[in-house]
Amino acid sequence: MSRRGRYVLILLVGAIVLLSVLGWLVSLRTDYLWYDSVGYTTVFSTMMWTRLAMFGAFTLAMAAWCGLNLYLAYRFRPDTWPATSEQEGLERYRELISPKAGWWIGGVAIVVGVFAGMSAQSRWETWLLFREGGQFAWTDPVLDMNAGFYVFRLPFWQFLIGFGFAAVVVGILASLSAYYLYGALRFSGQGDRMTNVARIHLSVLVALFLGLKAVAYYFDRFDFTTQENPVTDIVGGGYTEMTALMNAKNALIWVSVIAAIVILIFSWGFTRSLALPAAALGLVVVTAIAAGGIYPAVVRNFQVEPNRPQREGEYAQHTMDGTRFAYGMEDLDTITYGVASQPNATAMSEDQSTVPFVRLIDPFVVSDAFTQAQQPRSFYDFNEKLDIDRYTYTEEDGTEVTQDFVVGLRELNPGQLTDEQQDWTVAHTVYTHGWGFVSASTTESDNGAPCFTSGVLSDDPGNCQIGNDIIDVEKPQIYYGLLNNEYAIVGVPEGDTPREYDRPTDVAVSDEDSDEDPAEEIGDDRYTTYEGEGGVEVGSVARRLLYAWEFQEPRFLLSDQINDESQLLYNRNVRERVQMVAPFLTVEADPYPAVVDGEIVWIVDGYTTTNEFPYSDRVNLADATNDTYSGQGVANQASEEINYIRSSVKAVVNAYDGSVKLYEFDEEDPILQAWNAIYGGDLIIPKEETPEALVDHFRYPQDMFKIQRSLLQRYHVDESRTFIEGGEAWATTNDPSQAQSVTQPAYYVYATYPEQEQPYFQLTSTFTPRNRENALASLMSGYYDENGDPRLTVYDVVGGDDQSVRQIHQIITSTPEVVTTLRDATQAGTTVEWGNLLALPVGDGILYLEPMYLRRQAGGQGEDLPRLTNVAISYGGYVGFAPTFEEAVAMVVEKYVSGAPSEAEQTEGEDGGESPSETPSETPTTEAPTTEAPGTTEPPEVEAAIESVLTAQQAYEEAQASGTNEEEGRALDALLAALDQLEAARAAAGE
Repeated sequence: MSRRGRYVLILLVGAIVLLSVLGWLVSLRTDYLWYDSVGYTTVFSTMMWTRLAMFGAFTLAMAAWCGLNLYLAYRFRPDTWPATSEQEGLERYRELISPKAGWWIGGVAIVVGVFAGMSAQSRWETWLLFREGGQFAWTDPVLDMNAGFYVFRLPFWQFLIGFGFAAVVVGILASLSAYYLYGALRFSGQGDRMTNVARIHLSVLVALFLGLKAVAYYFDRFDFTTQENPVTDIVGGGYTEMTALMNAKNALIWVSVIAAIVILIFSWGFTRSLALPAAALGLVVVTAIAAGGIYPAVVRNFQVEPNRPQREGEYAQHTMDGTRFAYGMEDLDTITYGVASQPNATAMSEDQSTVPFVRLIDPFVVSDAFTQAQQPRSFYDFNEKLDIDRYTYTEEDGTEVTQDFVVGLRELNPGQLTDEQQDWTVAHTVYTHGWGFVSASTTESDNGAPCFTSGVLSDDPGNCQIGNDIIDVEKPQIYYGLLNNEYAIVGVPEGDTPREYDRPTDVAVSDEDSDEDPAEEIGDDRYTTYEGEGGVEVGSVARRLLYAWEFQEPRFLLSDQINDESQLLYNRNVRERVQMVAPFLTVEADPYPAVVDGEIVWIVDGYTTTNEFPYSDRVNLADATNDTYSGQGVANQASEEINYIRSSVKAVVNAYDGSVKLYEFDEEDPILQAWNAIYGGDLIIPKEETPEALVDHFRYPQDMFKIQRSLLQRYHVDESRTFIEGGEAWATTNDPSQAQSVTQPAYYVYATYPEQEQPYFQLTSTFTPRNRENALASLMSGYYDENGDPRLTVYDVVGGDDQSVRQIHQIITSTPEVVTTLRDATQAGTTVEWGNLLALPVGDGILYLEPMYLRRQAGGQGEDLPRLTNVAISYGGYVGFAPTFEEAVAMVVEKYVSGAPSEAEQTEGEDGGESPSETPSETPTTEAPTTEAPGTTEPPEVEAAIESVLTAQQAYEEAQASGTNEEEGRALDALLAALDQLEAARAAAGE
């Protein structure tokens, strides 16, 4: 290459490096400005200074070590080297390096050190936790080490050991290279292949490697408590690990130490033969294979596998206890809930603790109805999945009522802006925010539409019994949420006309904006100016230049819309915002809005997690939290393994100014305590300082509940033998309303469960016995008690013959009334959508409730809007299906009182199952029957018709799951025809 070409190449490389460094510095500066805007510069500075310190310390250590080994090899090089062809080929390299050997040694050492430092700085969190970590209230029962050792200290020790191995390998490679270059080590020719100095130097390095291996074997023993046990398929060392493998590790420690000593002694000139050192190394390898591989395999296959419950019982019990502690289930309440064979259906009419609060409105289904009814402009939108929260309000007669509501925010959705509105200036300075907190009753509907109670764009309350202004909001503007993560430039000089679009004025609103808002009405629209402090000031030329580079947008410099009062709002997604100010937290996938003291806030559960807890089983975060809502209005969690979780923080993000506050929730979590200490001790607001008005809106965290639900499928049992054999294992229920196989979401209800003295806002789910998905095994409930403490309860359902929610859905959809409705909907081209199927303990039975929605075309807009048309319930096997919940209850009570056979009994008969054996001695009145109806034998014609119905029902379900609309319609017609044949056969038989 010519000299000019070299100069051009150097110039290009220098420019690329300069631009890369400059870009990194710009991002560093803008990150600092953002953290400063939210008041969390401590998080940024701690992270940066720790990473820099780790980089510097380990770069220096590796560079010094590498340089030392190179220097020693160069310093003790031979004065002459053999005249061989091999050495003659290396002569030109020696001539190049020798005149500037110091520079070469220093350069190589620095390059190696930089790579080591870059790797080490990524472990900054490991170091900080090592420094500040404390103790858990749990001790490993086998090795008698506190869990804090595994979570906080062991990872850093293992990192240091790994760094030590890397350093020794670097030393060996550097020394070998230098010795070979200068002839102290050669692979051909006569005489010694290695000088004495080279032998001593390299033998010391090999001995050091073996010494580190002995240390690694020592710490490897602790990994048994966090590794998978292949026999029981759980985490935690079992019989094989804690006997055979533990002894193998202990033996390998001593063998490695002996081998290191042998290499040191016999390589320092006592003998020139490498046979003994090689034998020492061979002994380590043989011991590792025999003691660490063959012997444990023999123990596992011939002692453990034939006697699993006896050999593994003790260790499985350790994992059972550790798992319950690690996932916050050590205080799990297990209550036996006795269900009558024929529960008294009149209890539904008399119940005042659960039935009055039964939720009819599904927050997942009605989002489109919210958008259609409460969308004054097309760019306003609601999240695909709304939320459930409870509020207390006063009725006209002065009665104070607590009730849950479907809630959502009318956010700005940038994806709905028109082409003209997506102009850079308009999109980022005019359409900056959403407007309004909207709520609707969960127990009422307005002719099938949501019964709105707050944030309503109308003065007409419709047919709702609840008023439309029960939740007072002072600042309805929504700058921070879930749908809009585009940056916004806000602020105008004092006295200038506001330019941020707020809302239309041609619609009435139930909660007016504050009179203090700087707003102006222009035509049919209202404009306002942001007055919060949650943005970064970008009025100066320097700031505009920074963000022009950061966002690669020159209009930051050219636009006259940016002035001295301008603020830049970015990172506006509330999950992302919490994650940035608290990077040690795993953030809840489904934040929910609440109105607290007139302000709209987002409440986000923050979890502390680790994958290093001893004797605790692992779950995959993504798999355990996946359900119908995942990816549809609810974020997907990362696919990572954890074996400890605590709901430690309640993060609160103000929807107007974006301020983030982290409130302590779990006062005893050592991980949270460690991180709070790392960041100066005042990052987390103490629990006792949490406002009472905010506490009223806390709810049992969903992701935590889902993970606990996933684990309780196996870990609900108390005996290790039962656990290992798996005979009482449960399964979570698939969502019966979905065609594909997906876990049914847990649902929030305001209800009173058995042994509860008052209604609680609780998260609930159901289990079925594994491999028996038609039966109900138990109910699960998580809630905060009157003291705000989390409670988790499992209700073992015994005594009755209750079906799973899947089976109930099949029974409901097989009843003639429902089948007729489905046929009419199909013929009308209307889509049927089933809402949440709730299972609630009421009286001495389980009340199942499933609302039916029909989706119709919205006038002129081509949108499918859900309308609640019917409510299906099942209680004691009786099915009620009517336009309202009260009518459905009345149907069930009437069937029960009249002594009619229940739909569940008819289904059992059709399925060929056993029928009850006794009959009431007299016609029941309002009292519950004490015995069951007798079994019957159907005539052959009826049995044949029943078989045809079952076949048609199965075909219809398969068409629902995977068929086209045409196939589903044909299957439904066949089912209806089969039902008509069954009715005709029974009529002919005189039934």
